[in-house]
Amino acid sequence: MKLTKKISSQAAVLGLVAVLLLGNTGTAHAQSVNPAFTRDLTNNSTGADVTQLQAWLIGKGFTIPAGATGFFGPQTKAALAVYQAANGISPAVGYFGPITRAKVNAEASVPTTPTTPDDEGSTPTGDLKGGEATLKSFDLRREDSSGSEGEAGVSVMTAEFKVDGGDVRVERLDLVATADNSGLETKPWKFFDRALILVDGKEIAKKSVSSKAAWSKTSGNTYRLSLTGLKQIVRENSTAKITVAFDIGDGIDADDLDQTFTFKIEDRGIRAVDSLGIQQYVGNSSDSLSFGFDDAKNGDISIRTNSDNPRATILVADERRESGNYEVFTFDLKNKDDVDSIITDLTIDVTGMNSEVTASSVIKNATLKVGRDSFKGRVTASALQFDDIELEVDGDKTTTVKLLVTLARNATSTPIIFSLVNTNVDAEGARSGDRAQVSGSVESKTHTIAFAGVDVAPVSTSQAVFTPGGDASGTYGSYTLKFKVTGLKEDAYIASTTDSTGTVGVTYEIDGTEYTGTTSAVLSSSARTQDGYYLVRDGSTETFTLTVTLNPDTAGTFGVRIVSIRFNDDSNFTDSTLFTVSQNDTGFRTDPIYIAN
Repeated sequence: MKLTKKISSQAAVLGLVAVLLLGNTGTAHAQSVNPAFTRDLTNNSTGADVTQLQAWLIGKGFTIPAGATGFFGPQTKAALAVYQAANGISPAVGYFGPITRAKVNAEASVPTTPTTPDDEGSTPTGDLKGGEATLKSFDLRREDSSGSEGEAGVSVMTAEFKVDGGDVRVERLDLVATADNSGLETKPWKFFDRALILVDGKEIAKKSVSSKAAWSKTSGNTYRLSLTGLKQIVRENSTAKITVAFDIGDGIDADDLDQTFTFKIEDRGIRAVDSLGIQQYVGNSSDSLSFGFDDAKNGDISIRTNSDNPRATILVADERRESGNYEVFTFDLKNKDDVDSIITDLTIDVTGMNSEVTASSVIKNATLKVGRDSFKGRVTASALQFDDIELEVDGDKTTTVKLLVTLARNATSTPIIFSLVNTNVDAEGARSGDRAQVSGSVESKTHTIAFAGVDVAPVSTSQAVFTPGGDASGTYGSYTLKFKVTGLKEDAYIASTTDSTGTVGVTYEIDGTEYTGTTSAVLSSSARTQDGYYLVRDGSTETFTLTVTLNPDTAGTFGVRIVSIRFNDDSNFTDSTLFTVSQNDTGFRTDPIYIAN
């Protein structure tokens, strides 16, 4: 056993030396001996003399794409036939019989050691361990049964096989494709743009297959595709899983979409080399699967709310100049198809303004930000239009879009809302150019334009049920809502009074069961008072606490939320500004609690 391994290892070393001497072109430069072919060779012959003949033909310049594999197949037969014709041997049919054998033996020497260069040159086997390997238990497993026109990276099949006896390096995979309908286009390069080899989802090789040169016709509607340079190591006692995927062409004629291809990896369709330099093969000619085509996917985009959509705020205008940028609206575009799409035109509606105010009178500029890309818009009376923007929305991904606006000089005070609906979005498939599907809608919080403003942020909420001591009138609910107010541009005056319906400092509403009963509310603040108002200085921040007590006539579940905060730049509320809190802003809403009667 030790002697056999030693001889095999020496043979492998000699083989590697011969390969290095041959180089990538397959031209013989190795040391040689006199030929010693002693038997006839034909289709399906195997052995060291087949390898030696193949190496000799390659050295003479007769092409065998697979290299010196030790298997006498169609490539070897074709190369031998060309040699016979060139040397006047008749019949030149690729049969290595007595006449050809004598001619070859009489000619120049052949390499002493078999050589097996692949399309990218042979690679050393030093990183492989174990002895002579065996590839077995081949299984061709279906992945996707069809792919859409223009779709990229469609997994078609996974070839699985076990490796015993030693490690191997998988170097080549030959895929056979047969067009099933001879009445339609049968050339595979009319359907496929690129082939990819994947292992554990990682691409290890790729090849452009959109031209005739990538395929070799074997018969009728059957073509062979050779994928080389894989260099994938599979360790002893493990299972190889090699996936073949394709990029589908985007120019398939409508009728030809009905074509299907039967794929298989023939008995010797996968070639590997073990640590001894011996070529190993696996495949199964009887194991096949069918693959078809679907209409092009163009994208299925849904407009969705983004959790970072800015909360309601005051957009402070200037009487003398346009403002800086305000981020007022953030939304997501989710592409549910696995093909890329392009948004060409998009219109954002602007509403909530006073009847005499238009969007163009208060907004100077509008910009969409997507990652590092920016798209300038056009401001009209009621909308922000973004035309010819070429906004890419990748397949199976979510793209986040931000809207920034600058306010016009001397912009009129008004509430303002930004919204996007699917009918205002034009999108198309990035490869097909056909219209993509768009659904959904979303809108911003209600912002307020003013010359002076406040920034209002929630702090905390709490709620509790209590029974006043010695009071037999029932159970009460107590609700506490804290928030912070920062003065912007000017000092802000906020009335110290509050109710659930009026227009004084802070208004609130009662959520839940329809409420009847008594209500009381108190607004307190860290701010000092002046003329009956809380004063928040420009640039400073003060904390406010709203405490609401409920005594319902009928038991029920109740909560409290802040509706608005009214402020002015002086203690005269004639021209005051109302800061409206979004109904969806949970920071200004307590949890509901049950209050018994």
